[in-house]
Amino acid sequence: MATGPNLPARPTAVPAQTTGGAAPAVPPVPAVPPLTNPLGFIQSSLAGVTVDDLLKNKPALTMLLHDHNRLNNENGSLNNALNTANTYVRGYEDTKNRAKTGAIFQAAAAIPIGFSINILTGGNDALVTTGWAVFAIGVLFQCIGLYYAFWGDN
Repeated sequence: MATGPNLPARPTAVPAQTTGGAAPAVPPVPAVPPLTNPLGFIQSSLAGVTVDDLLKNKPALTMLLHDHNRLNNENGSLNNALNTANTYVRGYEDTKNRAKTGAIFQAAAAIPIGFSINILTGGNDALVTTGWAVFAIGVLFQCIGLYYAFWGDN
């Protein structure tokens, strides 16, 4: 990297100068009227129908009540479907946890079973009882693992 007095100077930013002294034209931003309701619509009239119009019109009021009841019934059935789906999800999560627990027990069972086979086939008659005891522990772990994987908490 070259350094010294002969290097070119870095350019500096020069503020833009305007001619004529007038500011550039900016398009006007339309003013947004404030909302009269936090829901975003005016409550005094919905779809061009005022509350007074509904009070004077029995068929329109009846249709409004029927539509309200229909929406309430639909909301209830959707809540039931959601609760059913959540129950299935919890059941699948429980099954997955039981399978993990069973897999851990089965993996842990492999260690005592392996040691017991080594002890039993080693030719030392003094350790035969120990070999069978360690083998029984491994089989017990294997049974616990199978129980949790297939039948636990049912």
